[in-house]
Amino acid sequence: MTRPQILLVNPWIHDFAAYDLWARPMGLLVIGSGLRRLGWDPLFVDCLDTDHPDAKPARVKPFSQGRFVRTPIQKPLPLANIARTYSRYGLDPVVIERDLRSAPRPSAILVTSLMTYWYPGVREAIGLLRKVFEGVPILLGGIYASLLPNHALHHCVPHEVLSGPAEAVLAQALYRHTGINPMPQKKSTKFEFSPTLDLMRKVRFLPLMTSRGCPLNCSYCASGKIFHFFVRRKVFDVIEEIQAARNRYGINDIALYDDAFLVDAPRHALPILDAAGDRLPGMRWHSPNGLHATCIDARVASAMKRAGFETIRIGFESSSDEFHSRTGGKTDRNTFLSAVRNLVEAGFAGTQIGVYLLVGLPGQTRDQIEDDVDVVLEAGAVPRLAEYSPIPGTEMWPEAVRNSPYPIETEPLFHNCTLLPAAETEVDWAFLQKTRRQISEHLVLTPRQHIDK
Repeated sequence: MTRPQILLVNPWIHDFAAYDLWARPMGLLVIGSGLRRLGWDPLFVDCLDTDHPDAKPARVKPFSQGRFVRTPIQKPLPLANIARTYSRYGLDPVVIERDLRSAPRPSAILVTSLMTYWYPGVREAIGLLRKVFEGVPILLGGIYASLLPNHALHHCVPHEVLSGPAEAVLAQALYRHTGINPMPQKKSTKFEFSPTLDLMRKVRFLPLMTSRGCPLNCSYCASGKIFHFFVRRKVFDVIEEIQAARNRYGINDIALYDDAFLVDAPRHALPILDAAGDRLPGMRWHSPNGLHATCIDARVASAMKRAGFETIRIGFESSSDEFHSRTGGKTDRNTFLSAVRNLVEAGFAGTQIGVYLLVGLPGQTRDQIEDDVDVVLEAGAVPRLAEYSPIPGTEMWPEAVRNSPYPIETEPLFHNCTLLPAAETEVDWAFLQKTRRQISEHLVLTPRQHIDK
């Protein structure tokens, strides 16, 4: 019996800047596994595909990072006065349209979305899909769709918006729009975690998710708003997935997509890391989402080193204990300093330990940012400034609305972190660029033996 086909689409990004930091449409690829289980045959079109034959050669950095294909485009009217180049990141629409027209007509289309302020790329993709596959139902899911479902429905005009984890409602939504209810391959109520890597043109690394959600409730973060639960996989399943991907695709790099990988490490992360150290030598782990400093004790640091962690990112956000006590109690200064010491003593170079610091927060001063940078540098790690983007539905959102000079409640384009939309007036791009230069100069001038000690 022929299985009904469903088209999965990763749309373009429209923004001032975008970088391929192990970026893959994880939610969409994971849903592909669930759709196969439900009896559907998923096809995949990736507007960001840097491995497409018609893509301009992109510079690939170590460990499978890289740059997206980029084309300057006209800025949306609300951003017309921003003195920066606005671009479409991804393939030429002519190429995507040609690929769509050469594909079989699907019974349904599922489009994903990420940042709220990237919705113009989503809208462009849905417009093209309507043109090529007239009458085929288009369902929109993902982060933007979950945070701003009404805006997504009215501005991107899909047939339906799916908020939150799509697995719970996808089968019923597809039946409503298509009348198709294929026979599931097997009955299961568990959430899928493994991405359908075979849908991608080239697999350069394994995007890995060992848990979903986060048990913390930080006021600036939307993880708990999108996933209302925290669930973890079995150690055996995780190790088997890594081994299978390594055998099939010859990969050596793992990008960890968890929001809370190290939480309750003795019962989750440690068994995974220990098994990886025993069974998967030579793998390189990367944590672009950031790890919880509170969980990095000496045992965890040693296990990370043995498993092959290469790129460490810690979500410190601020060196102010008052900030952490006010925003969810994620960590504190002394715990962070202990985490860095544990990593260095386990054998990591200070240059491997990047530390995210949120900048542009409402109420945050220049002095506080400078203190944050100094604390990280003195600890022997590398500060990485992360501009704050206001997220609807988070506890910090009302404060951001009050502090912003932009109408962020009505126009998601103004959520763009490039605008520093909720920052104090003294925290501007000139100050942040100066701070970044000072960080670079410090790292160049600081003897390596000091950083690595």
